Amino acid sequence: MQTKSRSNHSSYSGERQAYKNTDIGVLPADWDCSRLGDLAMRVGSGITPTGGERVYVSEGRPFLRSQNVGWGVLNLHDLAFITDETHALFAASEIKEGDVLLNITGASIGRSAVADITVARGNVNQHVCEIRPDPKQLDSQFLNVYLLSVAGQRQIDSFQAGGNRQGLNYSQIRSFLVPLPSLCEQRVIAEALSDVDELLCALEELIAKKRAIKQAAMQQLLTGKTRLPGFSGKWETKRLGKIGGISGAGVDKKVSTNEVSVRLVNYLDVYHKTFLYSKDLTHEVSAKSDQVRRCMIEKGDIFFTPTSEVPNDIGCSAVAMEDIPDGVYSYHVVRLRLKTDWDLYFRGYAFNTKDFFDQASTQCEGSGTRYVITLPKFRAMTVCFPPSVEEQSAIATVLYDMDAEIATLERRRDKTRAIKQGMMQQLLTGRVQLVQPETTTEGLAAARPVGRKHNWQFNEAVVISVLAKHFGNEQYPLGRMRYTKLSYLLHRHKEGYAEGYIKKAAGPYNPQTRYGGPEKIALEKDYMCQYRSGKVQGFIASTNVNEAERYFDRWYGSEVLQWLEQFRYETNNDLELLTTVDMAAEELCEAGEEVSVESVKEVIRSHPEWNPKLDRPIFSDTNLASAIESCQKLFRRKQ
Repeated sequence: MQTKSRSNHSSYSGERQAYKNTDIGVLPADWDCSRLGDLAMRVGSGITPTGGERVYVSEGRPFLRSQNVGWGVLNLHDLAFITDETHALFAASEIKEGDVLLNITGASIGRSAVADITVARGNVNQHVCEIRPDPKQLDSQFLNVYLLSVAGQRQIDSFQAGGNRQGLNYSQIRSFLVPLPSLCEQRVIAEALSDVDELLCALEELIAKKRAIKQAAMQQLLTGKTRLPGFSGKWETKRLGKIGGISGAGVDKKVSTNEVSVRLVNYLDVYHKTFLYSKDLTHEVSAKSDQVRRCMIEKGDIFFTPTSEVPNDIGCSAVAMEDIPDGVYSYHVVRLRLKTDWDLYFRGYAFNTKDFFDQASTQCEGSGTRYVITLPKFRAMTVCFPPSVEEQSAIATVLYDMDAEIATLERRRDKTRAIKQGMMQQLLTGRVQLVQPETTTEGLAAARPVGRKHNWQFNEAVVISVLAKHFGNEQYPLGRMRYTKLSYLLHRHKEGYAEGYIKKAAGPYNPQTRYGGPEKIALEKDYMCQYRSGKVQGFIASTNVNEAERYFDRWYGSEVLQWLEQFRYETNNDLELLTTVDMAAEELCEAGEEVSVESVKEVIRSHPEWNPKLDRPIFSDTNLASAIESCQKLFRRKQ
């Protein structure tokens, strides 16, 4: 990476050429290394007022405790307040906006955050240290980022004798060594990392929202309150003991000689998973032969947690997705082996309802630290279900797709966290230099990516419209299936990932483009219109498509359309194969697994809507191998 000259927008300027050794490692020659005490106007904390929590009031001045300081954020959901009179007793510790708040005692040592306007003029207790940087030397956000970095936490840990995290004193805090680039560079580094934090927060909020939506959907679909299109008829409610055999008395967690070596379905396996595979069983124990036969795991077996420290955790379930000849279940787990034919995936979801958990929590016995439900009471519990396997399968597919979307977001969040850690290491050691943006209005405008000025729905409306113009015409309008595959490839090429795509029968598909707004926006803005040519129906460009093209060119550039030209004459089946294999390969790569024909087939086989693909000639081993090779070339994936 070569050094670039400074410009009027933020960008990487590359690796510096001159470095020096310092007490905290190698830093750029133009950086300083100073002790925090020389850079701060205040290092100190407050006190806990006499009377403790009795002095707290419902409103007044904010009073921060260690639980209010998180990893880079303030957690204010249980913020306490004090009166002006109480504040006056230790006014010297009044919080100023921009103070860096650092936890210095207890298990939360090392957590820090920057005080904002919501807590300014408040106070902290003795467990939180206020660090007020000299604004002429040290940026608050930069200091906070450094304290949370590996290097900053290493210094904090160095003062904890024996690693027992006993506490920090002010002298130790003042002795912290801090790398010191120019103020301009400090702010740019802090801003860059703050942008990643905002993305992480947005992902966390989206994941929480998706989980809440799934929970609501489960409550509706698994109780028959909401029916999927095409299904009718009365649901059944039966006792567990009537629909199958419930067994306890599983295998102990021990290893003995002269016994059969087996792998155990543990309590936590059932508690944390919905679907159990052989690869999930990692706990090896031993059991007698008759016990192995009695506790053996068969495909479709459903396992429950019959005991817990709290009643609400009783009744969690998971289903075995395959026969596991060397697998047995733990004595902390109960097994239900159905007598009737249920959809395999539906078994994993059927018991995740409020009614089922309420039954378990009210039927259990115990108090304090342990609750348990007996086998007779477990057998008497009831479950509601559609007798039609087809409806069970349809419900399971909807919920499975929701799980898949959440899992994709979680992988993206985890990848973003890893990227942030890498950025911190590079930026806070000066290995990569960021160019300071100009402070003029024009410079700031140029520095902001255009993509932040529009939402996802509008972005996709523009993408669909431009694809309709360049890949559709009155003779062959661009169909939904085809534009979905082209937009997937576009996002993979330009952004590295395709947001919102889930596994559907035709391959990766984002239902939000049809139902979440993009198509409607594109049609209402007259960027494109629906068109039918004989039996072919799809979209073609409309009157205002030039406006969409201007947005597209600013966001993506014209190069991506030239790149997409290579797919113009590919059949829909070919595009389905390519995008399906790429999505499966991405899943494998994120899991750290090898991408091969067999591993890709396993991903396809594991999803109820994708499984039938393997019976089609287009998904032959030869074609899968060719598609894997194409994906590696297209997206430069390393196995």
